[in-house]
Amino acid sequence: MEERIRPTRSGLFMIELLIAVGVFALCAAVCVGLFVRSEVMSRESADLTRAVAEARNVSECWKASGGDLEKAAELCGGTVTQGMLWIHYNADWSRNPGEEWDGFQVSLLPQLENGCYVGAVQVDRASDSEPMLFWPVVVLEAAS
Repeated sequence: MEERIRPTRSGLFMIELLIAVGVFALCAAVCVGLFVRSEVMSRESADLTRAVAEARNVSECWKASGGDLEKAAELCGGTVTQGMLWIHYNADWSRNPGEEWDGFQVSLLPQLENGCYVGAVQVDRASDSEPMLFWPVVVLEAAS
C-alpha cells in the first residue's frame, strides 16, 4: 500500500509568510520612489523660492535707483555689461563675481518707454535652456 504524504501546517505558513514579505517589499519600493521624487521636488521648490527672492531684490534695487542701472548694480552687487545688469551665482546660490557661472544667473534688461523705465528680470539655471523665472518690472519715473 502506498503511503500518502499529508500536507503540514508549516508549509502553508511558509507560503503565507512569503506572500507577506513580497507585499511588504513592493510597498517599500513604492515608498522609496516617492521619497526620491519628494527630494527632487523640494530642491526645485527651494531653487524657485530663492530665484523669486533674488529677482525681487534686483527689481527693488532698480526701482530704488530710479531706473539708473549703474546705481542698481551698486545696490544689489551686480555688474553692468552691454546695457544689462547681471548677477552670477554658484549652484548653492552663493555669489560668483566672475563672468563664468555654473549655477544661476539673474539679469535685468531695462528699456525707456513713454517716460517710464520698463524691464524684465530673468533668472536662468545653467543646466536648463529655458528661463527659470521671467518677471516684468516697471519704474514709474524716469531719472532726469
